[in-house]
Amino acid sequence: MLPAAVSKPRFAQALLLPLMTLALTPLSQAQTQTLRLINEYPASSITAAADLQFAASVKQLAGDTLVVATEQEAQNPFKGSAQVSALSEGKVEMATLFAGIIGASDPFFLLSSLPFTANNFEDAKALASCAQPAVEQHLRKLNAHLLYVTPWPPSGIWSATPLTDLAALRALRIRTYDENSRAVFEQVGAQSVNLPFSAVPPKLAAGELNAVLSSGDGGAGNRLWDQLGNFSAVSYSIPLSYTIVNQDVWQQLKPEQQAILSEAAQRTAASSWSKVKDRIATNYARMREHKMTLNLAPAQEIQDSLRNAASKQISAWQQRANAAAIVGQCLTGATL
Repeated sequence: MLPAAVSKPRFAQALLLPLMTLALTPLSQAQTQTLRLINEYPASSITAAADLQFAASVKQLAGDTLVVATEQEAQNPFKGSAQVSALSEGKVEMATLFAGIIGASDPFFLLSSLPFTANNFEDAKALASCAQPAVEQHLRKLNAHLLYVTPWPPSGIWSATPLTDLAALRALRIRTYDENSRAVFEQVGAQSVNLPFSAVPPKLAAGELNAVLSSGDGGAGNRLWDQLGNFSAVSYSIPLSYTIVNQDVWQQLKPEQQAILSEAAQRTAASSWSKVKDRIATNYARMREHKMTLNLAPAQEIQDSLRNAASKQISAWQQRANAAAIVGQCLTGATL
């Protein structure tokens, strides 16, 4: 056995080495936590742009200790409804999901895209605010926590030929974005299919579609105007996207991290609602630059046909979603 005078210092050295290594490790590297945020829309769309702003706000508030890594469009490995299960099961920490996509799992989320119920952004924002407690409750069933809501510009009809009358409406083979819109266009006599936006380009290229229900916001328009040279502003709805975080991940975050995400979310939502009106003018300008024909006052017979079909579908949705209470509370002034 070594003398105590020799063994004790060596033991002390062995004890100090890991502490010295930890002390030399940069604090930011030791404490960095990364959260993936998926979105299947391109970066210039209103929701993906909001995600980038959210990530920047988190960086501003947290430095390098908490990082939101955005995975948009092709970078996002999950498409359509697979995004919902990926978030619920914790395959990704966060997701920005179009309401119609979540609506496939829970029809309650089709509330925001009910046709012709929100006539302007003030109505849409009031509806989102009123429904938020119920939205949060339904998200918990999907193991998710709400961060922020992003509004889309009003949905219109992109078509290969001008939409001039009922015959043209009924000749559409149109992509719709949730079960309600699929049923509405089917009722007016068109062929309609509910597809996530990521599935649209190959269908257009193959000639399986001649129309798309969409705002065509930002970079989304790039996928449409080469085949669809007409846009009819029927103002079908002002739908929402929800940015959510896996509930288990949320609960594991420190209170100060939750506070940072909540603050960044509030800033992002406020910015999105304040800028959405400007997106319409920007989108229309880009459409005209690409030689599109815009019909900003569609024929009354087209509007009447869509609204009649919408009224029937809203009643069917209300029963399917068991949403009588939320309709009575938040849609009192709407024409149902």
